[in-house]
Amino acid sequence: MDKCVFRYLGLVLLTAAGPGTYVCAQQAFTDGIVAIVAGEPILRSDIMQEILPKMQEVSASATREEIESQLEPLFQESLEQAIEHFILYKEAKTLGVEISDADVEKHIADVRKQYDSTESYQKALGTAGYTMSDFRERMRRQMMAITVSMSKRRQFEREAVVTESDLEEYYKDNQEQYQFSSQYRVRRIFLTASGNEDEKKAVHDQLTAFRKQIMEGSDFAELARQHSQGPEASEGGMMGWVKPGDLVEPLGSALTRLKAGDVSDVLETEFGLHLLRVEEYKSEGIMSFEEARTEIEPILRRQQGEKRYRQWMSTLRKRNNVKVLL
Repeated sequence: MDKCVFRYLGLVLLTAAGPGTYVCAQQAFTDGIVAIVAGEPILRSDIMQEILPKMQEVSASATREEIESQLEPLFQESLEQAIEHFILYKEAKTLGVEISDADVEKHIADVRKQYDSTESYQKALGTAGYTMSDFRERMRRQMMAITVSMSKRRQFEREAVVTESDLEEYYKDNQEQYQFSSQYRVRRIFLTASGNEDEKKAVHDQLTAFRKQIMEGSDFAELARQHSQGPEASEGGMMGWVKPGDLVEPLGSALTRLKAGDVSDVLETEFGLHLLRVEEYKSEGIMSFEEARTEIEPILRRQQGEKRYRQWMSTLRKRNNVKVLL
């Protein structure tokens, strides 16, 4: 990485020292072309505008040596991302992708929330070399590029061919991922309740009555089918095999106190009130292949989709005659 980049970084890092230092830092920086894509240049200043906010965060607590050690890989990563976004933006224009002004303004508002005040936000834009109009256009281009990127990734994931042998091989090669220390097969009766205390008490009393009926011999699954408002109600409240950490509190903690056949007390969460029943309990073991396959298939689809996406991007890079000049 040449010294000009470090001098340009000084524009931000030395601003706190006073206006004179800021001017010196500006004068020390000389811009230059770092890549050419489809005959159009990407400037060093373009990349520095992207990484300066990140480097400002680092500079608050890091030494100069630590800053310089992080700058080069960050610059290289941002350059590759800028090249990819430039190519994807061109694809988006070809495909007729449009981003509404409202969506652009929403994303700009999200960026604005990261700053303490309008003044600090505008100062950051100025330091990075943006006018508001420049920043709005850059945001629109990035959103167009990301729209194409996400669409292509989803397409490649849908088109991925995952065979039974692929699933079995992944399961065998990653057994440690499917080991568990404790697992519970659980049914649930769930009722919503607003913040109104009277309504919450009425729902609590209703679940307490259900619990009493269950303890006297009523069928938990049938009560769940008739009364539960959870997504698993039609399945008799069957949530399947879960680990305590899979559930919000206090449901997870309640599970650890139950044995097979036990029914919990009425449990309250922000979503509503619950009754849990443990159907089976396993103290430790390995998730079966049939249970694991529903988790494995999306992983393999993402892997295959990402591989095809990288091949597609490689083709686009060649078509756009990318030249990196660093």
